Amino acid sequence: MAKSITHALVGVAVGDGLLDTAMDNLFPEWSADGRRAITLQHLLNMSSGLAWNEDYVDDSVSDVIEMLFGAGRADVARFAADRPLVHVPGVHFNYASGASNIVARSVGTIVGPGADTEEWVRAALFDPLGMSSATIRLDPAGTFIASSYVYATARDWLRFGACYLHDGVVDGRRVLPAGWADHGWRLRSV
Repeated sequence: MAKSITHALVGVAVGDGLLDTAMDNLFPEWSADGRRAITLQHLLNMSSGLAWNEDYVDDSVSDVIEMLFGAGRADVARFAADRPLVHVPGVHFNYASGASNIVARSVGTIVGPGADTEEWVRAALFDPLGMSSATIRLDPAGTFIASSYVYATARDWLRFGACYLHDGVVDGRRVLPAGWADHGWRLRSV
C-alpha cells in the first residue's frame, strides 16, 4: 500500500512539474555505468534492471530484509541504488521494494529530505484526501521508506482508494493529474 502512496506522490510531483517519469541518471554514481539509463518510469514499472531478491524468508539471500533491517536500514535508497545492473532497463520485470525507495529518494531530492518530505506528503496528498491519520516513516537519511511504511486507518485507506476510483478527483477537487490513476494500473510490456 505504501507503494501505491508513492505512485500518487509521483503523480502530484509530475502534475506540479517537479518530476518527469522519463528522468534518468537519478544518482550521480550511475553516470559512470549502464544504470544511468534507468528512468523513474522503469523504477515505477519494477523493470529497472537492478539485481534484487525480494525474499522475505531467507535473510542470507534477501535484499529486502537487508535493506529494511540490516546494512541498508540507515539509507534504504542508497542500498537499493548500489545494486548492480543485471538487465537492460525496461526489459525485465522484477518486483523490487528497493525500486520504490529509489523513487522516494528522487521525490525527496526535489521537495527536501526528512521533515520537508513529511510536510510535503501531508500537504500534497494526505490533507487534500482527508487522510488525517496517515503518517509515513523515514529512514535516518531522511528518505520516505516507500517500500513499506505508511500508517493509516481503514477509513483513510478508503479515502485513498476513492481518489483513484475517481481519477484523482476528491470532493470536486483534482488531486492527481488527469489520467494518473490509469497510469498506475495500465499494463506495460517488459
